[in-house]
Amino acid sequence: MVAFKGESVSPLHVRGGEELNPYKMVIAVANQKGGCAKTTTAVNLAAALAKGSKRQGLPKAKVLLIDLDPQGNCATSFGVEKKNVKKTSYDLLTNDSGEELPLMEEYLIGPKELTESMQDAWSLRNNNKKAPDSVSVGHLWLLPSDIHLSGAEIELSHKIGRETRLREALMPIIDEFDYIIIDTPPSLGLLSINAMCAANWVMVPVQAEYYALEGFSMLMNSIKMIQRRINRNLKIFGIAMTMVDARSKLSRHVCDEVNKKMPNKLFKTTIRRLVKVAEAPWSGAPTVLLNKPTNSGAGAGSLEYWTLAKEFHKRVQEMRREFGVNEVPRLLGSRKNR
Repeated sequence: MVAFKGESVSPLHVRGGEELNPYKMVIAVANQKGGCAKTTTAVNLAAALAKGSKRQGLPKAKVLLIDLDPQGNCATSFGVEKKNVKKTSYDLLTNDSGEELPLMEEYLIGPKELTESMQDAWSLRNNNKKAPDSVSVGHLWLLPSDIHLSGAEIELSHKIGRETRLREALMPIIDEFDYIIIDTPPSLGLLSINAMCAANWVMVPVQAEYYALEGFSMLMNSIKMIQRRINRNLKIFGIAMTMVDARSKLSRHVCDEVNKKMPNKLFKTTIRRLVKVAEAPWSGAPTVLLNKPTNSGAGAGSLEYWTLAKEFHKRVQEMRREFGVNEVPRLLGSRKNR
């Protein structure tokens, strides 16, 4: 079991006949409460890690973003027209062929298509002007979803191995990426269980409001149950406070309470409730690509998510050093093999 200080770590173990590396950065972004910026956090974190920034001290990485929310907002965040999507996470989860799926070729939307979709959406919203160069991403792949996914839980309810469908499908390509980030629905049903079965880590966005505390406790209990019964590797990677209002006593109280419940897990970076972050999907790109990071104005939200991505990367590096894990970045490895 992968852990931080004071927690035990077990070696590779076998699940479903295949070994799973407990140090692999497969992260489920999960919280059964809606409106806590799960999708916004997953999308901006994935985009920032893939884009990289010398100014922010963040190296480029090869990233896969998986949408397991039937609302399908990850695709929308990159300007992708859902009617043009051919394969989705629904097709992956309900596949009964038993054969290895051609994920990279047929299921995933690649960097070129994502960049074209973002630039087309930006131009459409801005009187057909040319999109800025920043509205592009070179190392990000997306497995989209759509409303059909809402029926997957019923369809899979009587199927063997229903909790492990995602993990089994990802095994052939899991080493292709530095990070695999899974966006989950606002529930603790079969879709979220599939995400946490496939993941080694859980990142929890928590809205800085009172009701979030009750939902947070329920999520922790669900994670413990999945650890015991399905996925012994699953651990909390970090908790990100979102929708924060620094002027509010309630926001500060919720942040303090979460820190007491999970000491050392709370990210120092907080995400405020900002209009420009909410408006970004309308322009067809995540705020980290759309807005230049600045301390105030339109780029404030972008800066906060870039800072969170940098802190995220730093925590990964610290974990690897602590446990002696030597991971070669996939982009570096691909250049060496040319």
